[in-house]
Amino acid sequence: MAESKPRILQGNRDMFWSVMVLMVIVGIFAGVTGQCSFSPSGPEQGPIREFDAQASLSDDARTLGFPIRSPEVPEGWTSNSGRVQPLGASTSSHVGWVTGERSYIELIQTDAPEDSVRMVDGEPRPSRTMVPISGREWSVYTGDDVRPLWVLDMGDTRVAVTGSAPTSEFETLASAVQDSQPLPTN
Repeated sequence: MAESKPRILQGNRDMFWSVMVLMVIVGIFAGVTGQCSFSPSGPEQGPIREFDAQASLSDDARTLGFPIRSPEVPEGWTSNSGRVQPLGASTSSHVGWVTGERSYIELIQTDAPEDSVRMVDGEPRPSRTMVPISGREWSVYTGDDVRPLWVLDMGDTRVAVTGSAPTSEFETLASAVQDSQPLPTN
């Protein structure tokens, strides 16, 4: 009867075949459970989850203590998110859209001071420039590794635009929100 080799003396070939058997077993389990897929052309865009921005902003207008506007956005923009969250000592209303170019843009409305708004996601934006949009001056805050934030002080409300969208889409939303009237509060 031949003696088996001690475990410490097993070679690389034995290790290779053990790993191959384990990879086949893992592959079978992953395939059976449907937890993986193969796409040689890269990932595919899934459907955009739709969100009723108008209803959300109307609710915010009724419940928050400051004017809320609902801008008319271009056709092809799909609202996909909304929330109310604290901002400094105040509250803010957020609604986001996926634009026709598949980038993201978000509208923030609050009665918090502009210094609180510029720290909306907790990230510092030390650089400030001014951009004119339809006769009004928007403050544009930027910084390292943060999304730009455009802010307009409308007296009793600050509106802000942020996201990964190109500047032209920031200008579109900025113009639309500053030209819209506050929603009714009742």
